[in-house]
Amino acid sequence: MASRKTLRRIDSDFSQTGFTLIEILVVVSLFAVISGLGLIVGMDSYRGYAFRTDRDTLVSLLQRARSQSVNNICIGACINGKPHGVFIDAASGRYILFQGTTYATRDETSDEITAASFLVGHSGLPEVVFAQLSGDASPIGDIVLFGANGQISTVSINAVGKISWTN
Repeated sequence: MASRKTLRRIDSDFSQTGFTLIEILVVVSLFAVISGLGLIVGMDSYRGYAFRTDRDTLVSLLQRARSQSVNNICIGACINGKPHGVFIDAASGRYILFQGTTYATRDETSDEITAASFLVGHSGLPEVVFAQLSGDASPIGDIVLFGANGQISTVSINAVGKISWTN
């Protein structure tokens, strides 16, 4: 049987193990700081991703509208091909690929609607139409996209329908 002195020594060894409240608070606060920094970096990455995706979507729709015009595509109940274009509906946050000479006079049944990111703003041309067979653009100019992190990209459309963009 163990003596009282031995039991007291074993008891005092166990009371010395564990973490103090200050040690736990330091670890928790370090974890909170690291998590906060990770969240900030993650949100910046997400905003950059959303911006690049929105720009790529807009460029792709413009290229598709031009391609449909050059190839004289007719969607729906029409006999000959029609011009195609893209309308940027900034109020509702969407891009509309349409068939017709203008967005106002388009054939609504052939609209293809694509959602735009709410993190990306637009200025410049609200609508671009490409002529049948030639692919000439009207009007010509720039569409400027700006992101929440200060990113800016300019999509330019020239008279012959060439689409170019900056990062």
